Amino acid sequence: MTQPRDVIFASKLFQDWLDALKRRALLQTHNQSQAMFRAVLHALRRHMTTAQVLNFADALPPLPRGIFIEGWRPADPLPMKSVNDFVREVFEDLAPHHVPPNSIVKDVFTVLSERCYARSVPILREQIPDPLKALWPA
Repeated sequence: MTQPRDVIFASKLFQDWLDALKRRALLQTHNQSQAMFRAVLHALRRHMTTAQVLNFADALPPLPRGIFIEGWRPADPLPMKSVNDFVREVFEDLAPHHVPPNSIVKDVFTVLSERCYARSVPILREQIPDPLKALWPA
């Protein structure tokens, strides 16, 4: 069975993203990269309004968008206490199977800012909660 070009391109693009995260965060496998990418995105959306989630999702390519939206149910955003609490939340989501580097949130944000279409990057940054903007690359 042949696969449409868009599916092949989306899959290759996402593999490139996982490889970039693996190299940046010094991870061992693409499975670790995907788990950590998902954990950061899912933690992020818990702290976003419905409008922010949808705007953020619209700025992502198809596969990262699907991962970001996977299992999401609109709800009031959780308050953002601090960057450290957010990082701890990501770590708890990954335990006990993965131990991410302390830089994992910044690493995922860097991959997003480097790999997304240039016109999408400001949209993504605008949607994230203010305390996390300090982790977004300049």
